[in-house]
Amino acid sequence: MKKTFTLLVLAILLFQFSCKEKEEQSKSAYKYEYESVENDGLNTLIYTLDNGLKVYMSINKDEPRIQTNIAVKTGSKQDPADATGLAHYLEHMLFKGTSKIATVNWEEEKKVLQQISDLYEKRRNTTDETERNAIYKQIDSLSGVAAKFAVPNEYDKMISSLGAKGTNAYTSTERTVYINDIPSNEFEKWLTVESERFKELVLRLFHTELETVYEEYNRSRDNDYWLAYEAMSANLFKNHPYGTQTTIGTGEHLKNPSMVKIHEYFNERYVPNNMAIILAGDIDPDKTVDLIKKHFGEYKNKEVPEFTFTPEEEITEPIETTVVGPDAEWVSIGYRLPGVKNEDTYILPLVSSLLYNYQAGLIDLNLVKDQKVLNANAYDDVSYDYSTFQLSANPRDGQTLEEARDLLLSQIEKLKTGDFEDWMLPAAIKNFKLQDQQRNLYNNYRAYKMTNAFILEQNWADVVKENDKMSKVTKQQIVDFANKYFKNNYVVVYKKHGETNNPKVEKPEITKVDLNRDTASVFAQEFEKMDATRLEPIFDDYAKINQSEKINGKIPFYFMKNTKNEIFSLNYILDMGSYSDKEIALAVQYLEYLGTDKYSANELQVELFKKGLSYSVYAADERVYVSLSGLEESFEEGVELFEHILANVQPNQEAYDNMVQGIYKERQDNKLSKYYILYRGMFNYGRYGEESPIKHIFSNEELKKIDVNNLVAKIKELTSYEHYVYYYGKKELAEAKTILEKHHKTPETLKPLIAAKEFPELDINKNQVFFVDYDMVQTEMLLFTKQKPYTEGDLPMINLFNEYFGSGLSSIVFQEIREAKALAYSAYSFVTTPNKPDRSHYVQAYIGTQVDKQKEATKAMLELMNNMPEVNDQYEGAKLAALKKIETSRTKESSLFWKFLSAKELGRDYDINTKVYPAIKEMQLSDLKTYFDNNIKGKNYAFLVIGNKKLVDKKALSEQGEYKELTLEEIFGY
Repeated sequence: MKKTFTLLVLAILLFQFSCKEKEEQSKSAYKYEYESVENDGLNTLIYTLDNGLKVYMSINKDEPRIQTNIAVKTGSKQDPADATGLAHYLEHMLFKGTSKIATVNWEEEKKVLQQISDLYEKRRNTTDETERNAIYKQIDSLSGVAAKFAVPNEYDKMISSLGAKGTNAYTSTERTVYINDIPSNEFEKWLTVESERFKELVLRLFHTELETVYEEYNRSRDNDYWLAYEAMSANLFKNHPYGTQTTIGTGEHLKNPSMVKIHEYFNERYVPNNMAIILAGDIDPDKTVDLIKKHFGEYKNKEVPEFTFTPEEEITEPIETTVVGPDAEWVSIGYRLPGVKNEDTYILPLVSSLLYNYQAGLIDLNLVKDQKVLNANAYDDVSYDYSTFQLSANPRDGQTLEEARDLLLSQIEKLKTGDFEDWMLPAAIKNFKLQDQQRNLYNNYRAYKMTNAFILEQNWADVVKENDKMSKVTKQQIVDFANKYFKNNYVVVYKKHGETNNPKVEKPEITKVDLNRDTASVFAQEFEKMDATRLEPIFDDYAKINQSEKINGKIPFYFMKNTKNEIFSLNYILDMGSYSDKEIALAVQYLEYLGTDKYSANELQVELFKKGLSYSVYAADERVYVSLSGLEESFEEGVELFEHILANVQPNQEAYDNMVQGIYKERQDNKLSKYYILYRGMFNYGRYGEESPIKHIFSNEELKKIDVNNLVAKIKELTSYEHYVYYYGKKELAEAKTILEKHHKTPETLKPLIAAKEFPELDINKNQVFFVDYDMVQTEMLLFTKQKPYTEGDLPMINLFNEYFGSGLSSIVFQEIREAKALAYSAYSFVTTPNKPDRSHYVQAYIGTQVDKQKEATKAMLELMNNMPEVNDQYEGAKLAALKKIETSRTKESSLFWKFLSAKELGRDYDINTKVYPAIKEMQLSDLKTYFDNNIKGKNYAFLVIGNKKLVDKKALSEQGEYKELTLEEIFGY
């Protein structure tokens, strides 16, 4: 016994030494000591500079790019109560430069900016409206003087020249985050700009940017979801700024800005010990830290003002409130829970998943798939001081919001009484792990997860071990949690359909400022001279996809090995869709609600979910996708069950009748959504006219007469048509093929595909204006014109045109319409590329603006569309950006087949960038001008406008072209 004990002690000591040695080896691999966690799927290293700046790094070498987030631990909850919206406005101003960036004469410019600041303070403290207007005129006049020293969008131009993508920022209640996706070889140049950017605040082009924020505020008044969110927050949080103030701010505070307060806020909170640089991608940790120390190490830390708040009183009975707006109706229920530091909070995401996980949660099975409501969901939002949990439902036709509310609450009761199956907990954990594997492939998700940890001050070890910790949660803990937090302590928001009278911020008079497009600051000139090693592009190689095999000697089999995780995807693909047979689209929608001769519909979802699997059948316009995906360990079981579903599905008349009633309600709701009206309805009408593909559906009357047996027959015969199979997973080709040949049974001879109905594109021979009346503060306009059919030779020019002219913060359109004239919150223009060779390219543009600026904004856009400004420096920057994006772009394994399929449809068996890249290298601004003059200038347009008929200037719209007000019946056919 003693000998055995001695050997055991020795073994333990050897094991501990081995672990310690491995740990030391891991640490010794780097120059710096990093905080890290074993078995971290994100390979995260954390380092803190002497000044408190945190650096989070997640290493992913899949492509030579880095997702960068610069996070500041401050948001709207820190806004002064008398200057709400300040954090958000400050976020906008961090794009305007410093005393070095975006100025040609700082010494003179700062004098004028100080005068403007003084005038804003004077105006802020003046109540007489006549005097306020006089002060504003002085501000407007001085702003024109100050603009002469400014270089617009210089930050964006420099960042774009790196080959950056996704340049943006966002503000919420307790965070402000600045985002870029950059080539890894440009990292130091990026740091050079960012370290200068955050060093000081210059409120340049302040009053035109203020107008942009006005626009954003007015857009929020047109968004029923945002209004409902505000109502929910205001009732959950009577004391805390989560509910007492909004991120966008009040209209009154926006009209009375204080440049002084914004500077004070920046100086207090934009300090290194309140910030983090978060990086995910192709990183060398030690070199990265060296460079961050070099550029950010001299920043001085400061004590950040502590945030305090009055705790919320307990909600003792349900609070109900109503929001009215033009969108379809819904109901939301919200609970207030403790913040991230509470010992129970880690259970909340698990509770959310048990209720709703898109597949087999209580709400999924009992309400959505059983068609008790039209749609429903549940989600949690964990914040620092408090968390929230919300449930929402869209009612069915004839169902009241109160009935939908009660159905949601009934699912909460099931949690409280333990009325849910034992399998649900382990299945939910398995689903979390599956989602992590899928999301971890993407740098932006890695960066988001690290950003969350920083803002919420979470220990990274706790983040990594979250799934393991949740896997130990018992059913009794779920029941206890639900009873502890889900009482009569909720808020109900009824979102009803109706006319609104939401306040808006009126447009101030702004004199257009002249833009110095041809100039650059000394900083930008020096930045341009900095060397960065250029990378050679690596083009897609479609030969990596095995295309030589056939299932059972007749079905083409495409195979791609997954080397990244333990997830597979399997697709049976038919090159025909709803354009070929309207019943196919209806049949695959019906399938979701059907069982087989062995399983009910819900039992099928349960079986799949328990195995970490999901399936879908989707009928697009010209293709059907029959898809199965999930954990590789469940592949063969999944294929067997998948084939069982397709072969043995059983009709259910009641399920069909309920589905049809749901379709009726969805159609009604579509006609209440301005986004659906504009982007689906009006866009298709303008492009195809009366014979729009959006009308290629069964009428309500026809739906009633459909024989469900025919629909089931359509499902069962799907794979009897010509089709092909694509597998992406861990298995070797031979094994995957063997499994598929065993289970994927098809007729000896496959049926030919059904030809698709053609929808001819209309020629746009004259300017036409199509208008739809909608209750909204703003107006939105899409304008487009048809070009020639697909032309491969134009693709390099289209790529560069989109980069230079119409897309992004440094584009011509953005600069002119938003920056110089403050005519719209959102404006862009681009040339599309069709997905088939017999279809056309289109020139598209968009303006989202206030009603009283619609005429002027449209005029400005058309001036640009007929006279492209030629700015050589800006062109060269756009060209460089386009080249660098191609040089650093790498297609993920999981996406290669789909890019191959798109290329194949256009008659190519190669990556188009093999031709685009060298062509762009040789292009000059004069070539782009020639393309513009031949393909864009002087064209006729279809103008699609949605807005409030009582407010829009019909005369001004009629001046653009032949005016026609459309009814929703004309657009949708129902």
